[in-house]
Amino acid sequence: MVEPVVLLVDACEVNKAGEYMLREIQLLDPAVRVDVLRVLDCVVRDLPAHWRRRRGVPQLMVFLDGPEDVRMEKITLRELSEHGYLDEFSRWDGIVPVLKAREHGCAALVYGNRIHARINQIGPFGSGWHAPDTSVFVRIAHRDVRMLRSFSFEFDVEGRFFPRLVFPRWVFDTIARARQS
Repeated sequence: MVEPVVLLVDACEVNKAGEYMLREIQLLDPAVRVDVLRVLDCVVRDLPAHWRRRRGVPQLMVFLDGPEDVRMEKITLRELSEHGYLDEFSRWDGIVPVLKAREHGCAALVYGNRIHARINQIGPFGSGWHAPDTSVFVRIAHRDVRMLRSFSFEFDVEGRFFPRLVFPRWVFDTIARARQS
């Protein structure tokens, strides 16, 4: 008689977002993969400094600035509105990183999941005050790749008096695994 084997699987290993991200990055050409990983590293490393509890995740452009540097700068809703109506943000949000990628090689538009509430100013003070962001969206474009890549990272907020944005461990592990492959 054979005894059944019980496998205990860690939640990090079954993370669908992490597996999707790893698969998408591994499909890229090695030179493109290096650029995309540099942009993702910058997002994960520098976004906590730009995040605020009440204002949430700001709209940011991340792009390559030379062969070694990656730059992150804020982009306003006014600048984004030059590309289309803001209430149709999900239709054209890929245009902005594509335009920047033509200049710099690789670029990403970073924004929170409550961007539509900020655009439409739902509520008396804007719903960003009432329901904060819970995840970050990263739309990445590269000049050598025709298709746009999109990733989302959920995050936690730690600290009551001095809150800070903290990404789960799987984000760092997935980026490290993608770099090794």
